[in-house]
Amino acid sequence: MRGFSLQIKDGNGSILVVSMLVLSLLSMIGIAATTTSTIETQIATNDRIYKDTFYRAEGGLELAQELLEQNIRCPNGFTATEDDDSAKIEATITVEPSDDYGLAFWQNPTEFASLPTDNNRDVYITQNDGTHTNLTFGGKTHLSPGGSLQMAAGYEGPGKAAAGGGADILYDIHAQHLGKKHSETTLTVKWRHKILPADEGECNY
Repeated sequence: MRGFSLQIKDGNGSILVVSMLVLSLLSMIGIAATTTSTIETQIATNDRIYKDTFYRAEGGLELAQELLEQNIRCPNGFTATEDDDSAKIEATITVEPSDDYGLAFWQNPTEFASLPTDNNRDVYITQNDGTHTNLTFGGKTHLSPGGSLQMAAGYEGPGKAAAGGGADILYDIHAQHLGKKHSETTLTVKWRHKILPADEGECNY
C-alpha cells in the first residue's frame, strides 16, 4: 500500500509539471500574438502616415500650379501683407520674398527651383495638424514651334494660326511635405504656361 500511495503522489506531481508546461506554452503563444498585433498596428500606422504625407505633397503641387498662374497675373508679384514683406493668402498660404525677385516667384529662373526645405522655399502651406508643405518654382522661356509664322488664319486669335506661334515658359515646381513622425515626401512636376498677354487676367493678390 505504501508503494502504491507513492506512485499516486508521483503521478500528481507529473500532472502539475505538464500543466505548467502547457500554461507556459500558452503564455508564449499569447505574447507572440500580442507582439505580432503590435507590429502590424505600427506597420499600418506608418503606411497611413506615408500615404497621407504623399497625398498632401501631391495636393501641394495642385495648389502650386494655380498659385503660379495667379502670380503670373501680377507682373511685380503679390502684394506684401506682413511686416516681413511676405504675402499671406487665405490664412494658410504664405509667399516669402526672395532677394532677387521679391514676391514675383514666377520670374525665378530654372536654377532657382532647387528642392525645397524650410530654409529654401518660395511658398509654404500650413495645415491644421501642425504639418506643412514647402514649394519652389523656376522656369525658362521657350519659343513655341512656328513662333515666327503667324500667317494664315491668324485673325482667329492666338494658337489658331498656320503654326502654333508665340512662346511659353516651362516651369519646374517642387513640393515637399513634412508630415507626422518625421515623414517627408518631395514631388516634382513640369508646368507649361502659354504666354498670351491678352488673356492673363487681373492681379487678385
